[in-house]
Amino acid sequence: CMPPHGYIHVLSLTDNIAEFRNAVNKQKISGNIDTPEGGFDAMLQAAVCQSHIGWRKEAKRLLLVMTDQTSHLALDSKLAGIVIPHD
Repeated sequence: CMPPHGYIHVLSLTDNIAEFRNAVNKQKISGNIDTPEGGFDAMLQAAVCQSHIGWRKEAKRLLLVMTDQTSHLALDSKLAGIVIPHD
């Protein structure tokens, strides 16, 4: 299993379906490897790391977050020993 993490950028936006499939297939999925705040970290990265995400200048940006976990309070992850920040 991967160690617990908040969020890890895996693939920038692409129209290359084979590259997308390959990135998805490489993921090691397991229970509780990300924090409930991981979705917020993903939104932060999408908002501030535009060159890594690959937004086109003319693109409308819409983020849809779906989760089955409620968010924790700020710094809860430090209490759980998850102290490595997102990339």
